[in-house]
Amino acid sequence: MKKLVKIIGSIMVIGVVYVCLSISPIFFQDFSSETTHDFLIISHRGAAQLAPENTISSVKAALKQQPDRIEIDVQQTKDSVVVLMHDTTLDRTTNGTGLIKENTFSALSKLDAGSWFSSDFSNERIPTLEAIIKLIDGQCQLIIEIKKGDDYYPNIEKNIVNIITKHQAESWVIIHSFDSKVLERVHQLNPNIALHKLLVGKLKFMPFIISNQFESFHIDKRPYIKAYSINYAFANRDIINLLKSKGKEVNVWNLNDAGYAKELISLGVDGIITDNPNLLKN
Repeated sequence: MKKLVKIIGSIMVIGVVYVCLSISPIFFQDFSSETTHDFLIISHRGAAQLAPENTISSVKAALKQQPDRIEIDVQQTKDSVVVLMHDTTLDRTTNGTGLIKENTFSALSKLDAGSWFSSDFSNERIPTLEAIIKLIDGQCQLIIEIKKGDDYYPNIEKNIVNIITKHQAESWVIIHSFDSKVLERVHQLNPNIALHKLLVGKLKFMPFIISNQFESFHIDKRPYIKAYSINYAFANRDIINLLKSKGKEVNVWNLNDAGYAKELISLGVDGIITDNPNLLKN
């Protein structure tokens, strides 16, 4: 029994060391806070620190800060309306309950999506993707995160592409996702839409990444992916340099610490996804 405990303990120690090797050096080294290149501020879920996430108010709050890009999340209703929401359920950010895909948009449109954040936003409604595209109208780039693909929401990629095309927004809308299959389907539907890949990080010494699953990391096999967005805690030199050597843009999420942001920029990161678009304004 003692031998088994030692073996398990050794495996756990090795695992911790292995994970630490993949962690960003910003946690244990000092880097220049001088920014040596232009970088992008990408406002997360609208502006999630300033207003209830993924709402009209949140997007308007972000627009006031003039970020380079605004990021939102989308889901799809029972009647195939694409709406803004991070979760697949209504419970956390509305006064409703249950799965979005089991409710019609008419039912969702009656819910309060703002009071959970502040009483100042009571009766804030769940917006449609189309309403947000009309609101932004090219004032900055819009990043749409597709949380679940066609296997969960029938035809969601097609529905999103149709909305983008309808409003002639291909030049300023970007789609990103953890799911490589989603990105592939969007590319097949409209190769003119820019695509970014979300991931947690890359496993050290191995050709694998952690995204929505463990998957092989072969950058050259998906040349249509123009940028990679990494969890900032795992944005180490190896992954940044590898992606940059392949001509890819490198962004980090979700970072709300200005000091860490400046250090990552000094390591070559191109964009900071943040809940607060004021983060590096000065």
